[in-house]
Amino acid sequence: MMRVGIVLAALWTLAVVTAPREARAQASADTSGRAAIVGQAESFLRGGEMGELLAVYVPRGAAEVQHQLDDARASDRAAATMVDGTRRLAADADGRARIMREELQSNRVRYDVARKAQDNVATGELDAAYKRQTKELDYLTQMRDAIRAEADRMDADRVAAAAYIHALELELTVSTRHAQLSTGKRPPDATIAQYRLLLHDMLDAQRTAAERVRDAAERRRLAADRRLKQLESLSKLTEPPKR
Repeated sequence: MMRVGIVLAALWTLAVVTAPREARAQASADTSGRAAIVGQAESFLRGGEMGELLAVYVPRGAAEVQHQLDDARASDRAAATMVDGTRRLAADADGRARIMREELQSNRVRYDVARKAQDNVATGELDAAYKRQTKELDYLTQMRDAIRAEADRMDADRVAAAAYIHALELELTVSTRHAQLSTGKRPPDATIAQYRLLLHDMLDAQRTAAERVRDAAERRRLAADRRLKQLESLSKLTEPPKR
């Protein structure tokens, strides 16, 4: 019995000693297998995050951006004067159309009076005048609408120009900051964050400017359509009267 107890004690001691070694061996095997699956965590960013941030925007020459900015501001000032003049022309055309409309109403009253009086000569003359004035009224209305559409187009151009100017101003600032950050020495994190925000604002402004240009192009299409209707109405003035 004593020998059996000694043997069991020896086996238990052996199990306690060898168990951690086997567990460690198993853990080592598992770790090695996971490493084989995951592989090495390598980054493919050239120059790191800072290098990629600088690569988002490749600056143009500051002189080129400044030249475009000056031209855009000058065009905007000229457009403001043209818009005011066009609005005045639209108001004048609206007044002429209103007077013609009143004349048509008066002419129709005279026509009815002549017809009741069975004055065939006056009736014929007033009827011809009424038809001619109707065509003139249609032309004046089309001209007024065309001028209004032209003024709306100019307003849209000014909105697009303002958005374009804003985008250029931001681009000029970003270009300067880009040059400052490209010296090779890593700037403070706060400076990098400011540049990232400025870059975002510039790109967003460029997108907005493109949308405003698209809206202005649609206004230009509508203005051209109104001018075509005005031209068609003008051609009807020279058409012989229908019998």
